[in-house]
Amino acid sequence: MVKNILILGVDFKYEDNNLYRYSTYYKKWCCCNDVKPNNKGYINIGINKKLYKLHRLVYKYHNEEWDITDTSKNNQIDHININPLDNRIENLRVTTHSKNQRNKNKKKNCSSKYIGVSWHKQNSKWEARIQINGKSKYLGSFDNEEQAYLAYKKKYDELMDL
Repeated sequence: MVKNILILGVDFKYEDNNLYRYSTYYKKWCCCNDVKPNNKGYINIGINKKLYKLHRLVYKYHNEEWDITDTSKNNQIDHININPLDNRIENLRVTTHSKNQRNKNKKKNCSSKYIGVSWHKQNSKWEARIQINGKSKYLGSFDNEEQAYLAYKKKYDELMDL
């Protein structure tokens, strides 16, 4: 059975991995997942003249005690698989800003195919680095790219409590 809950005074229901909002204007349920994403790939939903990201609304629907209005760095919602359009509840988790920033794809135009790894010309080795509290931490130099990535991954898993 699908339950209807009020989020910020608006009626919502969740069905088949989609969040629906009841439109008092159209007198029908409208699928929030059908809204066009912004330029960063996230879907925003307007409630009482304020925009809320769809993934935060989905998380709130399933966790009524969670404070959706708390936008502090310790109350972010992370997409585990990094896809901002995958708003299934099993793909969402509360995390800190720091941990959320670590869970992302590698940048384009990098020397390595791995995040946290780059080629160091001066010593002709692969270098591993990770960001911790906004500061780059050196993890070592390695003969091959895979060894450097393993060092990065080990530290990443340690920081993410995996």
